[in-house]
Amino acid sequence: MGATVKIYFAPFLAKRGVSSCNSVRSLTHGPAERSKKSDWPYDVGDDPSFHAVRKFHGQLSWGICRQDVRNRLSSDDVVVFFSCHKHKKTEDSEYRICSVATVEHKIRHTDIWLDSRWKRFQKYSNLLLKPSKSVRGRWKHYEPMLSGSEAHNDWLWRIAEHRGLRKKSFKTIQETDRLEPGATIEGKTVEIAKNYVLFSGEPSLSYIAPHPPIVAWHSKGDSAETWNDDGFSKAVKRLTLGVAEKATGRKRMLRINNSQRAHRHVVFELPHSDAITWRSILLELLRRE
Repeated sequence: MGATVKIYFAPFLAKRGVSSCNSVRSLTHGPAERSKKSDWPYDVGDDPSFHAVRKFHGQLSWGICRQDVRNRLSSDDVVVFFSCHKHKKTEDSEYRICSVATVEHKIRHTDIWLDSRWKRFQKYSNLLLKPSKSVRGRWKHYEPMLSGSEAHNDWLWRIAEHRGLRKKSFKTIQETDRLEPGATIEGKTVEIAKNYVLFSGEPSLSYIAPHPPIVAWHSKGDSAETWNDDGFSKAVKRLTLGVAEKATGRKRMLRINNSQRAHRHVVFELPHSDAITWRSILLELLRRE
C-alpha cells in the first residue's frame, strides 16, 4: 500500500441510439442496443466493460482504450469514468458520471485464455486477441463486437510491452492479424503487458451508477464543458475537478480545446488516508442520486 493514491478522471465516448445500433454486432443485445432501451451510455466496444458487468453480473474490466493510463495504474488507484455522447442534430455533447472504480488487479490479455482464474473474461467484449486453434502458440487478433474499420488496427501496440519500441514498428505484425510464437520487433521478443485492468467489486471501493446522471454539456466551438446548475452536478464538480485543481494547482476540465484529443485524462495524487475519505464521500453522493 503506497503513501499516495493516484486518481484518474477518464471520459469515454458513448455510442447511443439507432446510428450506434447499426454498427454493433452482438449475439444478444449489444451495448448500443441495450443503452437505447435503458439509457445507459455504453461504449460501442464495451470498454470499460459496463455492459458485460450487467449481462454476466461480473467484474468491471478495462482492456483496450487509454493504453497509457492502463499501463500506469496500480492496485488501489481510483478511476472515475465519465461518458461523453455527442448528439448529431445539435452537435452538443452530454457528460454523465458513470462509475467510481478502484483497481484490484492487472493481468495480461493472454492470461484470460491461459489461466483458469480469468476464464470468465473470455465472454467479455473488450478483448483484442485469442489463441489460434490451428497453430500452437499462435495468437490472432480478436474483437468480439468490432470488425472492419471499427476494429483497432493498432491492437498489438495496445497490449504489448513497449520498452522504447516505436508504435510504427508494430504495424507489420498487426497487419497480419496474428502474433506468431517467438515474434520479434526491432530484435526484441514481443511480450504482452499486464495492462488488462480488473476493478474491485467491493461496494466500499467501487460503484457503477444504474442510471448515470448528466452533469455537464459541451457546445460546438466552446473550449470546455459547462456544468449543470443543480446541487448534484455542483457537488460532483467540486469533488472531482475541484479536488484535482487543489491538488495540482491547475485549472481542470473534462474537455480540452484539442480536436484530436479532446478528452485527455485528468490525473492527480492524494495521501492514502485522504484518498479513502474522498472516495467514500463521492461514492455516497452517487449512491444517493
